[in-house]
This record gives sequence, structure tokens and C-alpha cells, in this order.
Amino acid sequence: MSLADSPFIDRLNTNYVPSDSEICEIRTLLVDPVDELAKLDAQIEEMEITLSLLKEKRASLQAPIDAHRALISPMRHVPLDVLQEIFFSCLPTEHNALIDPAEAPLLLGQICSHWRSVAYSTPRIWSSLHIPSFDSRSHSVPSAIFVILGRIVERWLKRSGNCSLSISLSSGINSSLDFWSEDHPILSPLLQVRQRLRHLELSADTQSLRQLLRLGPKDLPILKTIRIQASGDPLFDGNLEATNALQLPTLEDISLSFSATSDPLSLPLNWSQLTGLSLVCYPLWTGQSWEGGFDAGGVLDVLRSCPNLVRCEFGSSKSLDPGSTINRSLITLSHLQFLLLGSHSIPPEYMSCLILPKLSYLKYGDVTFGAPGNDHVFDSSLTADIDPTGLTSSQCFELLRRFPSISVLRLSSPAYHHDSMSLDDAFLALFYTPNGLCPMLTDFTVMVPCARFSDTAALAFVKARMAMTPALQQFRFHFNRPVEVDIMPELRPFILGGLKAALHYPLSEWKFDARAGLSDATTFITE
Repeated sequence: MSLADSPFIDRLNTNYVPSDSEICEIRTLLVDPVDELAKLDAQIEEMEITLSLLKEKRASLQAPIDAHRALISPMRHVPLDVLQEIFFSCLPTEHNALIDPAEAPLLLGQICSHWRSVAYSTPRIWSSLHIPSFDSRSHSVPSAIFVILGRIVERWLKRSGNCSLSISLSSGINSSLDFWSEDHPILSPLLQVRQRLRHLELSADTQSLRQLLRLGPKDLPILKTIRIQASGDPLFDGNLEATNALQLPTLEDISLSFSATSDPLSLPLNWSQLTGLSLVCYPLWTGQSWEGGFDAGGVLDVLRSCPNLVRCEFGSSKSLDPGSTINRSLITLSHLQFLLLGSHSIPPEYMSCLILPKLSYLKYGDVTFGAPGNDHVFDSSLTADIDPTGLTSSQCFELLRRFPSISVLRLSSPAYHHDSMSLDDAFLALFYTPNGLCPMLTDFTVMVPCARFSDTAALAFVKARMAMTPALQQFRFHFNRPVEVDIMPELRPFILGGLKAALHYPLSEWKFDARAGLSDATTFITE
């Protein structure tokens, strides 16, 4: 009898307990099927043995086939100059190359002997180097580590041939060796190639930096960019020799983060030749008061001295003193494309002093979006990232009114501030009323915790901007409240027409969480 016709079909997969006579009947019923199953198992085993033998035969044939195909691989026929360009394209673009075997250029020497030969004989891919600092707040770094790293740096720089160099390093280290002494195993090979340095980035205490900043034009004949993050004493103490490196006639891009008790304009920089400038100047506590730093007047004075800037950044320093006066004469920066301003750098009411015909990107305050890189393509539109924290409604209005070419506007704040301006329905209406703000706006983002405009106001904004020229192309609103009105059905026609829309709300419903309040460090043992 086939098991398909078994009288126990209705009893299968249940908790039924058969009687003794039924057990005997079931055993008899299973005799033939069990025999058939054994025969099938034997056939499967035989076929698996045959399949295994075929796989072994295939593998023995596949190996020489792959070896012969490798001989005609297109990669073997790539011209040397093309292969070198591929290698160069593998290098990081956001920072200098790392001493990391898992990244180019070191990784390129681990593929095959040919690639290693090409990589080691191509100076250009070794022309940048980041020398890492050692976080040694609790442990001293053994001197042997620096000796080993120094040999790596020396070989790296030797492979760079006669190429100009981009180097970044930090002395955030604690060892038995003086890192900034000329015979240090890491600094020594760097000093030997100092005449090839084009871009240099240093982070150290002021006293150590002064030794390198004494290098002059003969030592650094092609240095174009210098970035310095100094800690401790004031960077400039009136000794011009201590800042020789900042006075080089070749310098075009300078980034300084330092403390000073004097006006930053007293730094002996060739201001008029700079195309890139980043200044973060902190005041120092003298025991009685905070001295130094610079306010909005100092920022404007610096800009007035740098007519050729393309990219400029000022970190927050200090607010204007009550009753202070500022030179409000017009400043024309004909080439400036990127302007990044920290809090208090320039109050909005003083932005009217600036004439910026080519401005492509504006950052104001501690925004959460990153600034575009130097490869940002300039066009007639303007992208603005603005943190409204600390601004009054009139100040924010003045700032936005000053830049009518804004096409991408992102309002963001890293955290809630009770003194922030009111981002309410009336504020949102300013963007679509007659002679309103940002007439060229096509992309609008609001990520401010204190934003309080309603869903209906958001809907009115979108509808009005979609009827304007140019029409809105994308918007993202992040609310710090539950949904009030579901506006997505009314936005659907616009979305189908190409509008990119995103509305983010916090979770409005409570959800059960069985692990809520459970400490990861708590373990219960039951016996």
C-alpha cells in the first residue's frame, strides 16, 4: 500500500496516540517505503561520488585555463602611463595619503611584483603623506616606534623623487625623544626635503612651532599652503624671525588656529597675495581679563586687506563690545566664492559692507552641514547654510535679504537654544509674499529644533513656491512635534511632477519595548 493511501492520513501531525494493533499496522505499512528510501539514498551517494570526481577533473582543467587567460588579461596590456594615472586616482582626495597597508599607495605594492615596481617608481603617488600623532595621554610612546616610523617616512619621501610635497603631521606625542629636534628620526627626513614642500599642515604647541616657523624663503622656496593649529602661548610675540614661514612670497593659502593677545592684523602676513584664508583667533586670560582675539571689526579689517581671496573662513571669537565703532566702508572681494563665518564673526547688519559678486557658498554659524570642497563648481546660484541660533528675526531677515541669489537654503542648528528666533508661520510666509526673501530659492531645508511653523503653513509655502519662477525643486522639513495635519495627499501632484519632498516627525505613538530600563551590565542567574 502506498503511504498516500495510508489509513492514518488524518492522524498525521497530530497528538494522536496509536493502539498496539495500530502500531503493528504502521510498521508493516512502512516496510516497502523504507526499502525504497534506502535504494534512493544509495543512488544519491553514487551520484555524489561521480559529481565529486567531475569537480576534481574540472578544477584540474580550470587552473591552467585561468593561468593562460591571465596572460591575455587586458590589465597586462594597460600602458604604463595609464596604469600610473589609475594608481594616482586611487589616492585619497580629502586628505594626504596615509601610512596604511590597506590603502593606496602602500596597498598598490601588494598586488603583484609588476604593480609594486610601477608604484615604487612613480614619484607622483608618493608626493603626499600624513604622519599620524600618537595619543599618549596615559602611556609614553617607546623611542623604537619613532625609529621604525622614521624609516618608513624616509623611504616614502625617497620614492617621491623630485616632486613637490604635501605633508601633514602633529606633535601630539609623549616620548623620551624631543619630536621637534632636528635629529628626531621623523623630523630629520622631513627637513631634508623642506625645499620641496608645497603644502604643510602642522599641529603642535606654540614653542615647538616657532622652531619650524623660523624657516625662511631659502628653506621653503615653493611653499604655497600652510595650515597651523597652535596651542599654548601666543603664536606671535613680536619677534618677526619667529614667523619667517608666514612671510614667504610664495604663500597663497594660510590657515591659522591660535591664541593671541594682539590684533591678528599685526601678524606679518602678505595679506594682499592670499587667495585662501582661515583664521580662528582665541583670546587669552591674563589673570585679570580676556585679552586679544578679534571681533567683527577685526574680521572686516582683515577682509579689507585681502582683495584676492577666493575662499575665506573665520571662527567665532568674541562679540562686539558695547559702544565700539566699526569701519563700515564698502569692501569689494571680486574673486570670493566661499565665505564661512562662525558665530559673532560678522553680525548680519554689517554684511552690507561686503560686495561679493562671485559668492557661491555662504556658511553662517555652527551649521550641521559640511562645506563643499575646493572642487565645487561655481555658477550664478548661491548655497547658504545658516544657523539661526542667537539671531533675532530682523537679523535673520537682513542676512537673507542681503543675498537674493540664494537657490539652496539650509537652516540648521546642532541643538535647541531658548534664545533662538521664532521660526513660525509668519517667518515661512516671508518666502512667498510680494518682494519676499530668496526669490531664486529651489531647495529649502529646515533642521532647527525650535522651528514652530504648522503643517498648513508648510503646505502654503510649497504651493506658493511651486507657482513661482523658478519653482521649488526640493524641500526637507524636520519637525520637533507630532503630525498635526497630513499634507502629503495635497503634495502628491507636485511630487508626481518631480518635486522631492521630505517631512520628518518624531514618533507620535508609544510603542512597547520589553527591554526598556534593562541595564546591559546586569546579569541574572537562575538555578
